[in-house]
Parts: sequence; C-alpha cells; structure tokens
Amino acid sequence: MKTVYMLTICCLLALICGNVNATIIEYDVSNISGNRFEYNYAINNDALSIPIEEFTIWFDVDLYENLVITTPEPLRSQWDEIILDDTGFGLPLGYDSLFLNGGILPMETVSGFSVEFDWLGTQIPGSQFFEIVNPITFETIDSGYTVPEPATFLLFGLGSLALLRKRGA
Repeated sequence: MKTVYMLTICCLLALICGNVNATIIEYDVSNISGNRFEYNYAINNDALSIPIEEFTIWFDVDLYENLVITTPEPLRSQWDEIILDDTGFGLPLGYDSLFLNGGILPMETVSGFSVEFDWLGTQIPGSQFFEIVNPITFETIDSGYTVPEPATFLLFGLGSLALLRKRGA
C-alpha cells in the first residue's frame, strides 16, 4: 500500500512540475572517470515570447574545476560558447553560450550543450543556477535552477520506491 501511495505522490509532483511556467534547463550528468564528470543540457523555451539568444549556467568555485566545453557539432558552430573563469573576487565560474544567428524560439527545445569538469564535492553533481540574458543590454530576462532530465528523475524515483519497498518488507 505504501508503494502505491508513494507512486501516486510522485506522479502528482511530476504533473505539478510539468505545469510550471518558466524557462527550463534540464541536465543529465555522467561520470567520465574518477572525479571527472560531464553535464549535458537541454534548454526549453516554453515561457518566453522571444527567442533565447544567450544563457549562462553558474558553477560554484568550491565544487567545480577545469571546465571544458564539449558540445558536439553542428551545435557547437551555431553558438559562441565560453567558460567565464573565476576572478578570485568571490564570483563563480560560468558557462556562457550566445547564439550566432537567431536563438531558441518560443516552445522550442535545443539539446546537446555539454561541459566537462572536475568535481570537488562528495555527492553526485546536481542542480545549478542559470540566467537567460539579453545579449544587447546584458539584462537578465529569466533565471532559475537546472533540473534533472525526466529520465534521471524517473530513475531516482524508481530507486526510491525500491528502497521503500525493501525497507517495508
């Protein structure tokens, strides 16, 4: 009975989260080897009425080192991607991407943005703060936190249910 209850709650949360009206940047994280990881991002422009032309994803300097852009072609040649280095003045590292001709149109999703890094934390890398930026005025248009892509969330949920079931047995 507890399993059915937990599954119902997970489904309701997924429905509620799916209806939130904000720009969504999903991530998938994979371990390359040791403490070397890679984020793969998908940007969903489901909240803005204008194209997303630039975005920045921030990395905590206490948890990330040696960032390298690993976005594959042809996406890499369509965007001007840079790593914003730590200045030493308490500002975080950043991954900034500027579309060279147009942007991510409303109701469109673009995936394949990738950044590899050394992870200094003790658990698996997770959510990060992001900003959608106007490339002319540098004004922040939208912001939020990256979310695990649905497959990652589903696997986490199934693992949690399995642990609850084993615990209840």
